[in-house]
Amino acid sequence: YSWKSIRVANMTIRNIDMLQDATDREKKDLLAQAYFVRAYCHFELFRLYGSLPYIDKVMGSEDEWDLPRLSDYDMLQRIAADFQTAADIFDQAGLMRRDPASGSGHLAATDQDKPNGVTALAMKGRALLYSASPLSNPGNDISRWEEAAEANWTALKSALDHGYLLLAKEKYTDNFYGTKYTNEQLWAYTSGSTTNYNNDRVQAFVPYCFSNNAFSSGQCPTQNFVDKFETAGGYPLNTPEERAAATAAGQYDEQNPYVNRDPRFDVVVIYNQKPVQGYGNASIYVNEDGSLPSGSLIQKRSGSEDGVSETFYYEQKRTGALSNKGVQNLLLTDPIIRLAELYLNYAEAANEAYGPDGQAPGAAMTALEALNTVRSRVGMPAVLDAYTTDRDALRPRIKNERAVELCFEGYHYYCDIRRWKDAPSIHRTRLTGMRVTKLKAGATAQYPTGFRYERFELPSNRQIAWKNDGMYYVQFQTSDLLKMKNYVPNEAW
Repeated sequence: YSWKSIRVANMTIRNIDMLQDATDREKKDLLAQAYFVRAYCHFELFRLYGSLPYIDKVMGSEDEWDLPRLSDYDMLQRIAADFQTAADIFDQAGLMRRDPASGSGHLAATDQDKPNGVTALAMKGRALLYSASPLSNPGNDISRWEEAAEANWTALKSALDHGYLLLAKEKYTDNFYGTKYTNEQLWAYTSGSTTNYNNDRVQAFVPYCFSNNAFSSGQCPTQNFVDKFETAGGYPLNTPEERAAATAAGQYDEQNPYVNRDPRFDVVVIYNQKPVQGYGNASIYVNEDGSLPSGSLIQKRSGSEDGVSETFYYEQKRTGALSNKGVQNLLLTDPIIRLAELYLNYAEAANEAYGPDGQAPGAAMTALEALNTVRSRVGMPAVLDAYTTDRDALRPRIKNERAVELCFEGYHYYCDIRRWKDAPSIHRTRLTGMRVTKLKAGATAQYPTGFRYERFELPSNRQIAWKNDGMYYVQFQTSDLLKMKNYVPNEAW
């Protein structure tokens, strides 16, 4: 579909002057969208397959179709250039945003589902961030980070100048469900109407225990992921050493692990005893004798393991209270790119180029200030001073913030750990869950909630692995490879 869309975009660019009965603004809008689609499709192909040929014309039967693969740098530069061209034409058409920041049309434009000039600048910044990242920048050319920082600041400033804002903490979930569009979403896809828990589009998100649908699978966060949510005081919890430090500071208790956490944790994860509409306090535990409680949310479907959480967690960021109890229908929206990402993209690039307290030329914000802006929106404190001394100290906190803020939106984390070249070590880390046992004795000094929490390794069939560096990319199907005379998508395959 990407190659087909690229061909349609190229045909639009070539033939735009043939369009009749259209205003100059309408022509410019279509032309800008064509450049945007061409860049966007090439970028999505790049994220999955690595560098490819860049198709910028309508290919004919007499043309050579077996084109050479570009370098990562060259391909991403071509992508960024097309996004910039799209932004320039959108600007000429008066379409830096489609919905006025004030007035009756606010967030109600009939063409809100289409990209605009701010979106094009934001996507350019995202592409240049990839160009600067270790997978595509093995020599760590700092000029690429500088270019990415400048592009992402330009996009961020344009978004703010055109009225986009981070939603207040109380409205945070509007970015994902219950509201058609928000003023934080630069470009989003909405279901447009309420969606039933049993809809085939959401079966991958709503597990069996909330849908009673044998085909629902659901997403079950691991303990590794849960640990990414810091304490409310900003203490990280990813390693035993970090958890020990947080415990010593009175910030964390392994036997009462879900209190005093980053507020986004309650938005994203369903955990034992979390209030869930229609289910009371979620029963995600086993009794001391191994039996399951009445209404257990880890009850296996008869004769099957389907729908059961192996980790004792479920995800709810994208679906809220979508279930066969309580709220049965919700309006769902996929935020393809939103303002929070622009802050994080700028923070990462500016930190690598200039350090925590540096900023791109002409920017009004440092890397650390951009990062803390995303945190403060949800009520999290500034990054602790121990992690702000230099770019190496801040880098892990930026990566962690991206994992928390952008989780379950698109496939950011999948791509992030690859562009950072962190995937091999992450894939070789054992995945864990948190077994929860309800104690007959009830609450004690050692177990203040009346439950015992124990970390455990997931079964071998739930583990991941890193076999070779070919896993940085998706492999082409053999049928596609056979259409090419000499093209190889990447050396490892």
